[in-house]
Amino acid sequence: MKTPSVSVVMPCLNAEATLRQSVESVLAQCFTDFELVIVDDGSKDGSVALAQALAERDSRIRVICQANAGPAPARNRGIAQSRGALLAFIDADDRWTPDLLARHVIHFRDNPDSGVAFARVLFFDSTMTVSGRTSAAIDRLTLVDVLGENPVCTTSNLVARYKVFAEIGGFDPELTHGEGQEWVARALAMTDWQVRGLSWVLVHYRTSLGDLSADLGRMDEGWAGVMRRVHGYAPKEADAAEPQARALFNAYLTRRALRAGQASASLRPLLRAWWASPRALLTHQPARTV
Repeated sequence: MKTPSVSVVMPCLNAEATLRQSVESVLAQCFTDFELVIVDDGSKDGSVALAQALAERDSRIRVICQANAGPAPARNRGIAQSRGALLAFIDADDRWTPDLLARHVIHFRDNPDSGVAFARVLFFDSTMTVSGRTSAAIDRLTLVDVLGENPVCTTSNLVARYKVFAEIGGFDPELTHGEGQEWVARALAMTDWQVRGLSWVLVHYRTSLGDLSADLGRMDEGWAGVMRRVHGYAPKEADAAEPQARALFNAYLTRRALRAGQASASLRPLLRAWWASPRALLTHQPARTV
């Protein structure tokens, strides 16, 4: 079989309701030299049957099934089965614009020092019909950027050279939240590769209807897990980045609570942000803090 230029990895768990739309957004890419590796992570609904039916219609799709292990192991399984020099990731409930792969392929061709790339994200409601805010444009990430607000936003917005995974390994299987964030931080802390942002909106993110307080708690626990990992392999860099990153992360949690109309849930992260680094709040996009 001809080796594709790009391998797209899609973990899937009980995503029968959204899987078709996500897959179709990949198949609609104007850059067509790719393979799509769908890794079913022990679904109990009709996800496997639907994925296999889609694979029968397009030879670029491969379906791999495994017992439930979590999103990071599912992505790692897909990476292990991939053949492309570039790896792109999309979750089974998000979607891409048709030019995502084309723009990333051009970016990596023209920027040999770039190992990881991402674009801007347009956030939607749970039905993917009502759009909201758009993530900010940023050219180049630092460790503080990733540990603070994580401008990549979602693993569905992550494209990287296979060489980077060969150099630092895959996603941390012990993390169930923030595993993409930790991987990007690891790439910055342990390699000379640059992490670059593209200025186009190329990813549509589906916002789930979860309990806000529980969601904020999981995000907080996930961030703490990411920081512990970074302290393990880059202690000096983590120590230097942590106060500002902690402030920016908690400011993000504050805005998330306010956008959901729950001012009471915003107070605690706001106080934590101010305690961690008042300077970061006053100097890093102060209008957003206000």
